[in-house]
Amino acid sequence: MRRLVAVLGAAMLVAVSCSSSGTPGGGASPSVAATEKPQQGGRVIEATISDIATMQPVLVNDTASGRITGLIYDNILQVDYKTGEPKPRLASATVSSDSLKYTFEMNAKAVWSDGKPLIADDWLTGLKAVGKSKKTVRKSTFKDVVGFTDYSDGKATSISGVAIDPANNKKWTVTMAKVSCSAIIDLIGYTLPTQVFGKYVTDSSKDEIDTAPENTNPTVVSGPFKFTEWRKGDQVILDKNATYWQGAPNIDQYVYKVVANQTAITNGLKTGEITWGTIQAKDLADVQTVATVKIDKYQNLGYTFIGWNTASPTAVGLADKRVRQALAYGIDMDQVIKAVVFGEATKQVSHHVPVQWAYPTGVQLEQYKYDKAKAQSLLKDAGWTPGPDGILQNAAGKKFNLTISTNSGNTERETLATVAAEQYKQLGINAKAAPEAFQGLVTKLTTGDSTLEATIIGWSLGAEPDPYSIWHSSQIPDPAKKVEGFGFTYFKDPAMDKAIEEARNPSNGDCTVASRKKQYETFNKILNENQPYNFGYANNVLAVSQQSLQSFKPGSFSAIYNVNEWWIKK
Repeated sequence: MRRLVAVLGAAMLVAVSCSSSGTPGGGASPSVAATEKPQQGGRVIEATISDIATMQPVLVNDTASGRITGLIYDNILQVDYKTGEPKPRLASATVSSDSLKYTFEMNAKAVWSDGKPLIADDWLTGLKAVGKSKKTVRKSTFKDVVGFTDYSDGKATSISGVAIDPANNKKWTVTMAKVSCSAIIDLIGYTLPTQVFGKYVTDSSKDEIDTAPENTNPTVVSGPFKFTEWRKGDQVILDKNATYWQGAPNIDQYVYKVVANQTAITNGLKTGEITWGTIQAKDLADVQTVATVKIDKYQNLGYTFIGWNTASPTAVGLADKRVRQALAYGIDMDQVIKAVVFGEATKQVSHHVPVQWAYPTGVQLEQYKYDKAKAQSLLKDAGWTPGPDGILQNAAGKKFNLTISTNSGNTERETLATVAAEQYKQLGINAKAAPEAFQGLVTKLTTGDSTLEATIIGWSLGAEPDPYSIWHSSQIPDPAKKVEGFGFTYFKDPAMDKAIEEARNPSNGDCTVASRKKQYETFNKILNENQPYNFGYANNVLAVSQQSLQSFKPGSFSAIYNVNEWWIKK
């Protein structure tokens, strides 16, 4: 699953293993014996700078919303927090020898919060919700399921590739039209209570799932917490699900608190008002002096980037590869990492990040070291020359104006936007930074709003490195048809499409890491040359928690996988 990010661990666009390393704050971590009995009660407050948009997992595009859906809805499989390896959660899974049939069986103990057992129909309800939705960007995830596309297009009333065992309503099979290397992760899907959402995915329903009131007021859940209240712009309050099938959580309440900015998160952690949250690198030294907190530092499964709208009607220069390359050479990203991110990041020149097995190690990629002269030469070759006022203009006399949008409240992103604008001004580009609210920015991106010229935001990637939903040309949004998507750069390349397809659906059926990685290296080479993004950097995640919070063990692939085991030491 991929989501857009506003700030590490708080709100993202939603798309090699690494273990987390605990670093104490100013004082040593309290010694808690492994056999010590967890204490009951208390409240966890997690801080974020962006409010949620929905509690319907089918519609989630950001990590703020994804945090809440992850707390109230369990998945049939769960990836290991350190390795990304899928493991049974709500259900077990087996794969046929030809890799075309997947068999799942719900855990016999799994029940909804209303006491009803989770059954195969609940997984199918989630799949139908994706098919019926006009707002979801998840359709491509299931396109290889036999019959799904016909169902989504309204040509069929059922999904022929899904069969529920008539003798066991907890067991079902999914048949794929072709070998799909990403299927074991993709088919995690969205398990929704049929008793709630079934009425929105009937034979006669259209896109009612998109406006279902339960999307923002969920009444039946399968996760460790259940929804209590959403105070928009302030907080989401969840109470423990006392009937949670894996055992009631130790803590009574989970609050997802919206604060003004990253500084407020840091201050709240220092005073103890906030139980846990992620901080920016500029605050690390300060927080390390605080004796009441502990710090977990690990590699991020995502990156911060500058995305270029290559189809922009106003910043027309962005359509030219030479201009985008000039913009890469024209910003000193190494210095940004040193001065803005305090060295707590790895420069990115590809889509995949170091924590993923798909990270390109066998291909030479251009590193785009800062080179003002080269940037100016490329701009000149592309037909942009200084006008009387020093601003670059093309042969038609159009000035090179560039607005760089980013999410307000994230001082790191805002600083990067300001630095980028200043450095591009030195190239003769009339650039300016323009912060705005995160959720509105996400909507503009996924709907293909042509007013966006450049955007600094980030990806929260998934355990499966398949980039189809972000980079395949079929995922470009179409405002005229009201089709949403993550391909908001409007960049397309047939060879890149082919590499993505071969890594996902190999013609030779080879799903080995070595074979897929070769295709992803071709994919990353094309992106690296064409620069639809300046790929920016992958931050280190700095997760800070109160020393009193026990069993909190975040990793690159998940921070809340064991939330039902957390407890507060009084």
